[in-house]
Amino acid sequence: MSSVLELQDVCVRYPQRGGLFPRTVSYLEAVSNVSLTLDKSEILAIVGESGCGKSTLAQALVGLQPIASGNYLLEGTPVLLQSKKDWKMVREQVQMVFQDPYSSLNPRHKIIDILSFPLRYRKTPEVNAEKKILEVLEAVGLPKNSLEKYPHEFSGGQRQRLGIARALMTSPKVLVCDEVTSALDVSVQAQVLKLLDTLRRDFQLSIIFISHDMQVVQTLANRVMVMYLGKSLEEGSVNDVLQNPLHPYTQGLIQSVPTLNFGCPPKILSGEASKPSGAGCVFASRCSKACSECFEIEPSLNGSQRKVRCLLRNEK
Repeated sequence: MSSVLELQDVCVRYPQRGGLFPRTVSYLEAVSNVSLTLDKSEILAIVGESGCGKSTLAQALVGLQPIASGNYLLEGTPVLLQSKKDWKMVREQVQMVFQDPYSSLNPRHKIIDILSFPLRYRKTPEVNAEKKILEVLEAVGLPKNSLEKYPHEFSGGQRQRLGIARALMTSPKVLVCDEVTSALDVSVQAQVLKLLDTLRRDFQLSIIFISHDMQVVQTLANRVMVMYLGKSLEEGSVNDVLQNPLHPYTQGLIQSVPTLNFGCPPKILSGEASKPSGAGCVFASRCSKACSECFEIEPSLNGSQRKVRCLLRNEK
């Protein structure tokens, strides 16, 4: 199966400013040499704690954060990272659905204006534009009279449907969903997840699903990538990774998920995420299984279908 989207050793850096006359004195690497592939109609989940680089990677995929180095391929075609023409093509084919739908919808515009803007930008004929708007509105399960309303007139779940509708207006091949269910209650979460899976089938969409909720990921995704401090630590099918996690960090994430079994409380990961001072594993300072080599040698991401970045696993 050919990949719709592929990243090769991608890095994203934030400039750190300082001095009497503020200037860039260093760079913080928020995403470090991350590679991934996304196949047609596949849902790839990216999980990890807050601050691990998930959202930064999502923003880089749609051009909201510049990629410092690495390769970006869309349907096998390399994207020139400095080319405005190439990024315009990317933004049509790779669309983002944001965590807070209300902040991504202009409160002063009616829904018809919000949905029609991408079509006006592409100079779509009015007849075709109206047909496309009605088609997408029906696909996300909202009535036609929604077009004359403003964003504040909708519930949180309906606004998220509108955010998805806005993303679908350019007929993208990839949706990047950044924590799209985190602000919704459980019943509405289930509706949005079912909608995403239906859209994946009906529109042949590929989806990158950013989340910290393991139960949501298990419900929706085909594959999962676990990130920590900007690096990919483990990757594989959802069932393999969640039922038999290989990396100590993945094991800790799964053990920290709350359950209804009050006799077995979740095991919280100890310590706080911080960049290592040396060249060792980024998780070594919080890992209960770390050996002396873990603080000195940076492990590589090994494997094909099932990948893990851990010296202890590499030795086996």
